[in-house]
Amino acid sequence: MAVPTDGAVPPWRRPGTLLASVALVAWTVLLVAITWPDSGLSWHFFPAGASGVTANQTPLYRDGAWGYGNFQIGPLAFVVAKALSLLGDPAAATAAKLLMTAVGPLCIALLVPVIPARMRGRRMWWAAFAVMPGWVVLSVRWGHLDDVLAILLLVLVLRSVLRGRAVWAGAFLAAAAASKPWAIDAAPLLLGLDRRTWTRALAALGAGLAFAWGPFLAAAPGTLQALTPSVLVAPGSGLWALGVRDHLVPAWDRTVAFVAAIGVALVAQLRGRWAGVIVAAFAVRIALDPQDNAYYLGSLVVAAAVYDLLGTRARLPWLTLLTTAVFWQPFTSDYANRLTTTSGWSHWWFANPDLVGYLHLAWCVAVVVLVLAGPRPPVSAQEIRDLQAE
Repeated sequence: MAVPTDGAVPPWRRPGTLLASVALVAWTVLLVAITWPDSGLSWHFFPAGASGVTANQTPLYRDGAWGYGNFQIGPLAFVVAKALSLLGDPAAATAAKLLMTAVGPLCIALLVPVIPARMRGRRMWWAAFAVMPGWVVLSVRWGHLDDVLAILLLVLVLRSVLRGRAVWAGAFLAAAAASKPWAIDAAPLLLGLDRRTWTRALAALGAGLAFAWGPFLAAAPGTLQALTPSVLVAPGSGLWALGVRDHLVPAWDRTVAFVAAIGVALVAQLRGRWAGVIVAAFAVRIALDPQDNAYYLGSLVVAAAVYDLLGTRARLPWLTLLTTAVFWQPFTSDYANRLTTTSGWSHWWFANPDLVGYLHLAWCVAVVVLVLAGPRPPVSAQEIRDLQAE
């Protein structure tokens, strides 16, 4: 199938590109400025964890069980946090928040070369604008480096699959799982590669996982026990909406969530819905998650944007916008007194966590149904690879 290309015109010389770029930067700066006064709420976990697992000149992985058990953060995030800490505090925190913010539009930019020219246009810009409000919650408000790295690397996995680069796809997936273990739920994306390259992709994945997690498991086998942490079940979580009323997350939850997420992702891939693999896997994870943390929104909006751009022809990123509306949480620095210091919609949100949980669960179910039963992407992964080879 012949698909028109953009020719040799450089992106910076295309009409409207400069204006759109300036507008996107201005939009991002505005969002960052609004969020900055109460920001980096979780950043301290990263330098603390990086310092802990490297204390006394011991190898980075020596105290893996301690690091993952306490922080639920993968080793790659600790490595990046350690590098940033060389700037000193508070420069490291500032640099981290700014760099993580830049990853949001970067994820959209990384998709541009693998999207057929007739499916780009203003859609790319609308997606970038729609992603940023939710992304800033993750990158600036909370500063969760592991989630930022995981979603960036998953975008790189998809990009590598669509360009037929099997080794890179496997390596990026291993790196994503080394940042956040749930990233492995998107492993069925590798099946989108040419069958002849599956072995290379799986070898790269296996080697990467062994390099990242092997020393943790060898030095501290108890790391595996950290995969079933003692986490409270929040009333606004998908797990609560499903009827789990235990004080702590059940021991079976993480295993069921992994099997269900990777199973749904596999079905989506086998049914040719490759553009929805990431968002469908995330939907299952959120449905079975014991928490309703606000920073989940960042990875969800990027996954939704991937579906909007590659799985539909829609001009506006409607799933991204809907995801932002559903998972947006009001913020108050006086959380302990939130029911007496807030009003209007913010008060309703804080006062009705169970209804919020049902709303989140409804989004999860709707996304899975949309991906599995909805239309196939306008262009197949193989057709995109053929275009890359021309």
